[in-house]
Amino acid sequence: MAGNLRTFDVHPDTKIAEILTAFESSNQDLLLVDENTVVSQPHLELLTDYPRTVTTALVTKTKGGLTRISQGRITGASSGYHEVGHGNYTFLGIMRLSQFQRAEIIEVLTRVKDTKHQGSALDLVLVALVRAALVVAPATVAGAPFIRSANPAEREEVRKEISSLNDARLRLKLANRANDGFFSVFFLRKFSKLFTWLAVRLKMTPNQVTLISFAVGLISAYEFSRGTFWSIFAGAVLLQLSIIIDCVDGELARYTRQFSQLGAWLDAITDRIKEYLVFFALAYGAAKDGRDLWIPAMGMMLFQTFRHISDYNFARINKIRSSYLEPLDFDIESDGYVSTEREKKSRFEYWSKKAVQFPIGERWLVISASSVIGGAAFTFTIMPILALFSIALVFRGRIRKTLTWPKDRVNRNLIDDQLDTFRNEKSNNRFDWLQPSLLRLIEGSVFIWLAAFTDLDRSVLFLLLFAILFNHYDNMYRALQSEAKPKWLSIAGGFIAGRLLVVAVLLWSGLSLQPLLYYLAFLFFIVSSVQWIASRKVVAK
Repeated sequence: MAGNLRTFDVHPDTKIAEILTAFESSNQDLLLVDENTVVSQPHLELLTDYPRTVTTALVTKTKGGLTRISQGRITGASSGYHEVGHGNYTFLGIMRLSQFQRAEIIEVLTRVKDTKHQGSALDLVLVALVRAALVVAPATVAGAPFIRSANPAEREEVRKEISSLNDARLRLKLANRANDGFFSVFFLRKFSKLFTWLAVRLKMTPNQVTLISFAVGLISAYEFSRGTFWSIFAGAVLLQLSIIIDCVDGELARYTRQFSQLGAWLDAITDRIKEYLVFFALAYGAAKDGRDLWIPAMGMMLFQTFRHISDYNFARINKIRSSYLEPLDFDIESDGYVSTEREKKSRFEYWSKKAVQFPIGERWLVISASSVIGGAAFTFTIMPILALFSIALVFRGRIRKTLTWPKDRVNRNLIDDQLDTFRNEKSNNRFDWLQPSLLRLIEGSVFIWLAAFTDLDRSVLFLLLFAILFNHYDNMYRALQSEAKPKWLSIAGGFIAGRLLVVAVLLWSGLSLQPLLYYLAFLFFIVSSVQWIASRKVVAK
């Protein structure tokens, strides 16, 4: 990443016009560094070594700060002249101007290059970009000394403090996600750090770690499928080990700066396969004792798919809508911002809300604990109760939020590329984030109905539904990365109506569904995955 980057030192007498000329004269990103700023190398690497497709500024969280951040972007900035309302961060004087926003940056800086307003050129540039409603992302500094001061003695003192730090340990700390679920942050990631350190020493790649986690998950599912107490116990332990290792791939990617769309897709897809194979294994193991749990297993798989897809789509659409800014005149002194958000009352409230969302750490903990305590039947009793409680609370807020949105659509392709059916180009439904989930629910309900009211092999119906839901996850993850599945693959999959029609014809003819299972499993799990991986290699070249 640093190979596509130049550095420009900003002094007190630097002019905006000089920054504009430096940015305009090359096709490389431009790293602006205030000569009065001192930060650690790992924190500087947040701008130099991380993939950045938008302009990014180094900040630190500060109560009553001079910079405002909301919805993952900088929405207010200050200078010697400009004031910001409800500041919650402080800009540290280091910013990376992205060539992906070249035209917009040049236009904005051209307008303000001759300003007479007081303040550092770096601060004025940030104010100009933010007030022009350009997306500027924050990169947060924490866990190490830093300073932005005109006092040389103060800067030298901080340099000495930084020199005594262990950079490797700080990088490991920065690699750890602090905004994960409660169980992940306070338990799983305490152990994952040790595995991440080991992976660094062994020079492993994030994708290798993902595949190891996947393998452990498969072994876990096998143990669950045996159906005895001790095999279930082993499966529960291995499932927790799998998710601990699963935390490592992201930490390793952030530590080594090895990021890729392929890695993100692989991590997400393998998580879904592991979770649903565990549902299958629990039902299979219970069947050995004469207990038929295929319908609740299929119900949980369908429910989680409905929930996951709606979670991802709502989050993306909400971020787009919430981060929209109206341009503000650069010459106005105060941005006039008044916060309408309620401050979080306590850490307890924050983490309670996290837990209520029933993220993967909590879900897999419930699966492990409940299966050991009461077997598969208890798992398929407690999981739906907790899941329904979670979705009721979460969707209550989402419905209310959606009703405040304008009656139009944003990022249409994100949703339309997941439908697996016809598109309504004229639709302005603001609830479109729910459409892919509802279609999954309708299609999946057909298979659960077949399991309930026919004598078809329920294990075959489970696996058939599994393959179809995997296809929908594949569509979603591609759409989140702004790509649609190739038309030939979608046509080969038959779309929703085609698949259901084939099922109806096979049943009417008295034929087995197994050939359809083999075909869709091969198409969705093998062909589609190989196509995606091959396309990523082509992009990399």
